[in-house]
Amino acid sequence: MTETKKCQNCKKDFTIEPDDFDFYGKINVPPPTFCSSCRLQRRMSFRNERVLYKRTCDMCSKPIITIFSPDKPYKVYCMTCWWGDKWDAEEYGMEYDPEKGFFAQVKELNRKVPYPALVVDFNMENSDYVNHAGSCKNCYLIFNGDQCENVLYSNTLVHVRDCMDISMVINAELSYQSIDFSGTQIFFSENCSSCVNTYFSKDCSGLVNCFGCVNLRNKSYCMWNEQLTKEGGFQKAEIVMMCMLPLGLSCAMRRR
Repeated sequence: MTETKKCQNCKKDFTIEPDDFDFYGKINVPPPTFCSSCRLQRRMSFRNERVLYKRTCDMCSKPIITIFSPDKPYKVYCMTCWWGDKWDAEEYGMEYDPEKGFFAQVKELNRKVPYPALVVDFNMENSDYVNHAGSCKNCYLIFNGDQCENVLYSNTLVHVRDCMDISMVINAELSYQSIDFSGTQIFFSENCSSCVNTYFSKDCSGLVNCFGCVNLRNKSYCMWNEQLTKEGGFQKAEIVMMCMLPLGLSCAMRRR
């Protein structure tokens, strides 16, 4: 029988299906008192992706930027120490004791084993304030990024250069304030793939020199979804775009 319960955390109603009750019976646990969203929050509470702190490396005692706040009981190493050869991970090994609770032993292990200050690889250059990143150069406050250069205030990136305030991007450059796109010079746009010099557009692909377009494919010199000519009616849009192009990039350089 389906049962509706009120989440003890967010106070919203959620439903438990008969199949769920069968599963809980198989593993001998009571039905949940939190809804699925609140349970997910609790399961993911261990992951800190975007909050950075200052504390001291527990090996070399130098000040570091890390995802662990100073009041946490963990042992934290700077990236130089973490990737170095001055410590042996095997020395923290523990024998499992079946007479003790599993989670109590995991907690004890977590207190002993050192953690890296950030989740980054060793191929980082001038990119101290980033996390979940690799092979980045001259980046600041980017998260979940790989192979990026000169990128600021962005997240979920791969192969990105000279961009600012973007999200969910692969293969892009010279872009600003856009989400879920690929291409060059994409401004204030969303879900635009393989576009060049495109502004204020959404759900487009293969656009070149377009402004304010929606659901277009492989078009050039369009404004508000209307086909224009480069020499004639598109001049107005060109003027707008040429005025706005340096705005985003110069702003990015000043903030850097």
